[in-house]
Amino acid sequence: MPTHLLAASFSPVWLDDDEDSEDSEDSEAEPSEDAEEEEEEVGEGGNDLDVDFEFFDPTEEDYHSVGDLIKNGTWEFVELNFAELADSVVGQGNIGTLIKSEADAGAAGGVNAEATLCAMLTVLNLRQFGKLSWPKELGAALIEKAKKHADAGTLQTLKALLQAPPGDGQEVGLMLSERFVNLPPQLVPPLHKALQEDIEWSCTTPECPLDERPFYRYGQFLGVARCFEAAASAGPPGQAAGGGKKGKASAAASAAAGGAVLNGFWYPRPEDELYVRKASWSFTFPVAATSDAS
Repeated sequence: MPTHLLAASFSPVWLDDDEDSEDSEDSEAEPSEDAEEEEEEVGEGGNDLDVDFEFFDPTEEDYHSVGDLIKNGTWEFVELNFAELADSVVGQGNIGTLIKSEADAGAAGGVNAEATLCAMLTVLNLRQFGKLSWPKELGAALIEKAKKHADAGTLQTLKALLQAPPGDGQEVGLMLSERFVNLPPQLVPPLHKALQEDIEWSCTTPECPLDERPFYRYGQFLGVARCFEAAASAGPPGQAAGGGKKGKASAAASAAAGGAVLNGFWYPRPEDELYVRKASWSFTFPVAATSDAS
């Protein structure tokens, strides 16, 4: 299937919607932010492989792993200063959550344990980091894509969003959502809940300087998600899959694979389809196919 990216803008209000939990593949009871989620898998040779998932605030120690996750994720189509962007993520400890896994092949005392960064969700204020190069590079890349693949109205809306003056409750945040597609789906809702709590805490806590709090009063989030053109049997773009048995079978197959179909596009990560449904505007553009797992 041809690979596309979808750029979209949406209000943070949807983070309060209970529908978020319902659309995460009917997840089990949600763990708290500091809880451990353990999943048991069968490794090669029939050995059990226990995998623990833990939630962390980003720190400077995560610089390299965060940079790798971003570079190999949805923003790889941009010639971006990923070093600056990764530094911005790990330097903002008050907003953002990382999920790390630790696999133990059964060695006593966890000697063979290996920690891996497998998910990240954060929001960066484009104006707050405006003196760095990545906000300008990112904005220019999106405008270039919009000129070729979006309608005139969407292009003007995107330009206005990127050039928006500061205003209370009207800040524009870049949402960076990267994860392995095989991450247990029950971890996705608490990851988003943690983002909401981080933003609320940053806007109200005395620990956050008064002159810094306005940056976290977001009015719009801007993000990019990976999607694929759905098979022809799933129906044409703009028509929900289900026009006959083949269409229903294709949609069911996509759901079984852990993704979601919307307007002729298949989203490997169900939360990306939710982003699009909640978006005030969006457009898609083609990119070269990759083999990354995030």
